[in-house]
Order: sequence, then C-alpha cells, then structure tokens
Amino acid sequence: MAKAQDRDLELKLRFRRVLFQQGYWCPIEVELSQYEALSTSVKRVSLTDLDVLGVKYDLFFTPFRVVGDCKSGRNVSEVSRLFWLKGISSFFGTDQAYLIHSTIKTHTRGIAPKLGLRVLDEMALFTLEKNLEVEKLYLPLADTSMHQAIVDLWGIEVGKGQKPTEQQLQLKEVYAYLAYSYWYIEQYRNLLNVISHFAGIAPLLDSQNPAHVLLAYAGLARFVHSLLETASFVFAQGGTNVPRDARHYIFGGPLALKERERFFELLRNLTNSNEQLDPPYLPDVIELLGRMIQNPAGACDVLRHIDAVYLWMESLKNDTLPPLDGEAHNTAAIVLMRNAAQTFARITGVKEAIYAAIIAL
Repeated sequence: MAKAQDRDLELKLRFRRVLFQQGYWCPIEVELSQYEALSTSVKRVSLTDLDVLGVKYDLFFTPFRVVGDCKSGRNVSEVSRLFWLKGISSFFGTDQAYLIHSTIKTHTRGIAPKLGLRVLDEMALFTLEKNLEVEKLYLPLADTSMHQAIVDLWGIEVGKGQKPTEQQLQLKEVYAYLAYSYWYIEQYRNLLNVISHFAGIAPLLDSQNPAHVLLAYAGLARFVHSLLETASFVFAQGGTNVPRDARHYIFGGPLALKERERFFELLRNLTNSNEQLDPPYLPDVIELLGRMIQNPAGACDVLRHIDAVYLWMESLKNDTLPPLDGEAHNTAAIVLMRNAAQTFARITGVKEAIYAAIIAL
C-alpha cells in the first residue's frame, strides 16, 4: 500500500513540474471542504482533494486553472475517475483537467474527449517531459525526498499525552486557514483574511525556524494569489480606477460596499467614534496592486518565483536564483516579489528577516 502511495506522489510531482515549466503556480494535494453550521459552531467536512492544481494568469490577468488526478495502482477504475474528475473540474471551476495513470485503457481514451478531459499514461507523460525539456529546470520540483522534508515542516507538533499551547493553537488556526478555508470561501474575502491571520501570529514567527519560514512563504503566496484575483477583477472593469474597483472587489461588490459604508456611518453616529471601514493598510495594498497591474508580465510570474526562492534559496541554501526560463531573469517579477514581501511584512508585522532571501535579490 505504501508503495502505491509513493508512486502516486511521484506522478503528482512530475505533473507539477510539467505545469510549472509552462508558467503555472502549482500547489499539490489541495483539500476541498464544506462548512456546516451547527448550533454553536461551524464544522469543517472534508470532501476530496486535488492531487495537482495549476494556476496561471495571462497578460490581461485572466486566470487559467488546471487540475491533475494522479493514480498508479492497477485496481483503478479509470472511467470512475474520469467522471469524478469531471465533477471536480466543474465544482472548482477549472479550464482543463487531466487523468494521469500508469496505463490508460483504450475505452478510457475514447470517453475522455466527450467529457472535455485529457489523459496521460506513463509514456505520454515521459514524452511530454522530454518535449518540454523539464530536466533543464534546476528546481527539485519532482524530488520526492525533498517534498517529504517540506511536508514534515508543515503543522504543529504536540507530544503524545500533551496539550497544544496557546501559541500552537494560534498557529494551528492559520495552518487550517491556508490548507482548507482559503480554497473554500469566496475568493474576494481572502485578501483581507490572509493579512488578518498573519497579523495575529506575526510575533510568534521566528526567521530561524524552518517551519515558520515555510508558513510565512505560504502566506506570502496566498497574499499574492489574492492580489492577482483582485487584479483580474479590476482589469475586467477597464483598469482605469484601481482604488475604486479594488474596494468594490474586496468588499463584495458595489452594493455590498455601500451597505458596509452605511453601517460604519451609523456606528460612528451611535458611538461617537471614528471607526473606519477600510483597514489602515489598504492604501499600501492598493498601491502594490497598481504596480502589479502596470507590470503584467512580471506580476503574472511572481507566484512561481516565490516557490523558486523557497526551494532553491531557503531549502537548498543557494545564494542566488538562476532564471526560471531561458537565459534572462524576469526582472519585473523579482522586483514585484520583493515589493510584495516587504508590503506583506509591513502590514502584518511579520519580520522582514523571514523573507531575507527574497529581499536580497
């Protein structure tokens, strides 16, 4: 059983590397959840997971999403997986979905196009890797041992028979948000949520603790992803009034924004206070968003660069980052990644030292 699981992981990482080579940011094993309202609380119910998720944006900030379902065992019902994958693709709103299996039966190949899906067997995946020259990519994206070492850093460690400390519980809440809630709640809520979550744990994060560095990089990636989703909305409105359209997006649309503004006006009148709807850091976020919109070729590749810095410089302790594609650096992506790290650190209170590798570029 363990051998099958290891084999699945190898396929996941290889497919992630293929997507990364084509410009996708690629989280793997993304768990999808549903939240049920109980009488006094909310309960998370796990639904399923995406083996590989690929996300990228074009120069108009149009998002493209690809998922891969990776299976290697002999006792896999390919037809069942195809129909499952079709449902997941529809549920998550993907543009393309792949079934990757060691061998693909003839009837499976016939069904896949009818469902708008694609299939890859071991030989097809190998050919794709060869054609894309993925071996030239220096990042260890398909290294199973390195991936496992990173996975081992994720989460809190509580000794047997012990209870988690208050600090560990605070960190656990952020881990849960990044792993589950982030992928479930409406995307427009995530920009302020990720900032709020990291502002709450900023004093706990230590730049010398590898687990904390991983958590900080995961938070930065979610922050940038949320900004790109905001940029997509703003660009769809024409991109001529970034502050106005960004506020419309962040607060759930023009009508929801008006309702919130009325509520805060009533609150100020009733309490004789100066409570404001906009958080004090919002101008900094909108300024960074504006820079990203003005530099789409750089902005759309910031997510891949964050992952590259973490793998190549933080994990492997290299001093410099070679270009991700070709012979030239995407200088705009590097500058915007540094701007994003500095902005995220400043508005959350996370120490800049935790992003030292990024800021040094």
